[in-house]
Amino acid sequence: MVIIRKFKIVDTALVAKIVSSTFKRYNKQEGTKEAAGRFINFYNPEKNIEKIKLAFSKSDIFFVAVDNKKIIGMIRGKKDRVVNLFVNGKYHKRGIGSKLMEKFEKSCIKKGSKNIKLRASIYAVSFYEKAGYKKTTGIRNFMGLKIYPMKKNV
Repeated sequence: MVIIRKFKIVDTALVAKIVSSTFKRYNKQEGTKEAAGRFINFYNPEKNIEKIKLAFSKSDIFFVAVDNKKIIGMIRGKKDRVVNLFVNGKYHKRGIGSKLMEKFEKSCIKKGSKNIKLRASIYAVSFYEKAGYKKTTGIRNFMGLKIYPMKKNV
């Protein structure tokens, strides 16, 4: 059974590996080779654990999905913005991303948010649309990666 709980600093390396490996598998073709490489390398815990900890510490809202004591997904951001949402590919299409989004959105509402924005990868657009997010513009270039800005009123 999958549970959603708050991120703990001891989770950093495992969460970073999920971000890096999932991005590599599903998103690396959605931008320049250099941009994809920068993203994957940044989230490499063997190279950047302190930088990752610093980046993660800037998230006011941060949850992980755990199945059988194993972290399989994560979501982080601030009261009005999702920064990252990644679920291990073996667990896609099982409602885990939706559970993470629901928990995140409830936290945003508690903090007084009226809407939530995000930068969706091309791969994730349909997921976010099913969750009620709307594209606010067309495809944009974000640091060399193709993204769709999206927003949801909560």
